[in-house]
Amino acid sequence: MKPYLKITRNNMPFHKTRSFFPALTHATKLHGYTGSFAKLRFLWDRTKDHWLQVISRIMPYNGVRIKMQRMRGVRIGRGVHLGPLVTIDDVYPYFVRIEDGACISGQTFIIAHSIPDDYYSDATESFVAPVVIGKNVWLAINVVIHPGVTIGQGSIVASGSVVTKSIPPFVMAAGTPAVVKKDIADRVRKNYSDKEFERILAKRKEEYGF
Repeated sequence: MKPYLKITRNNMPFHKTRSFFPALTHATKLHGYTGSFAKLRFLWDRTKDHWLQVISRIMPYNGVRIKMQRMRGVRIGRGVHLGPLVTIDDVYPYFVRIEDGACISGQTFIIAHSIPDDYYSDATESFVAPVVIGKNVWLAINVVIHPGVTIGQGSIVASGSVVTKSIPPFVMAAGTPAVVKKDIADRVRKNYSDKEFERILAKRKEEYGF
C-alpha cells in the first residue's frame, strides 16, 4: 500500500460499513490516492498486497516469504526468519519493522492498526501505530503482537502470548497479556562486546526501569 502516513501513532476515523463503491471511494481518499485513476490504482495496490500476503503465508521457503513481505512494504532486516502462516498487518505493512536476526515462528500475527466500528467510538480508540521487532528477537509459535508494541532486542516471547505492551531487551515474556517472566541478559551476554552489552542494559534501565 502507498505509505501515506508518517510512521508514528496516528488517530484514525472509526470504521463505517459501506457498500462496495462508496467504500472504495472512502478508502481511496483515506489512503492518500489522488489524481487520475486514483480508485483503480488503490484497488490494484490493495489487491496485489492481499495476494502477496496470502501467498507468503503458504510458501514453503523463508527467502520467498521475506521477499513477498518486503514487496508489501514491511521493513525487514538481514538474517530474518519468517515461519509459515505468519500474518503481518494487512493494511499498514510499512508500519512494521523486523530487525536483523529476528525469528518469527509460524502462526504469528503482527498487527499495526486497530480500527473498530463507529459503534464503539465512545468506548475505545481507533489508531495505527508502528511495531518494532528488535534484533535477534524470537517470537515462538502463535504469538499476537498488538499495535504500537516494541520487542526489545534479544528477547523471547513464549508460545501463545498476546503482547499488548512493549517488552524490554534481554527478557523472556509470556502470557495473555504478556509480562516479563525472566531476565535472560546473562544467558545472551556472550553475543555482545562488554561495551555494547552495558549500553543496552543502561538503555533498558532508563526506558523500562528494569
